Amino acid sequence: MVRRARPTPDGKIEKAEDKAWQEWFKKLDAKGHEEYLSKLGLDKEEIGEWEEAERFKKPAKKKE
Repeated sequence: MVRRARPTPDGKIEKAEDKAWQEWFKKLDAKGHEEYLSKLGLDKEEIGEWEEAERFKKPAKKKE
């Protein structure tokens, strides 16, 4: 018999440290997010692409 992991319900946070992290994350402003992402090694272009992918920003219009 194959044992399968139970799926975690969407939006449910179970650990106390996860709740603390989420509260901290929600308090960050746009500049705080950029600073944190740059500490993780992302440059401004990668941060912009990530923000567009996550729909935090509207996609930049490309010049033709």
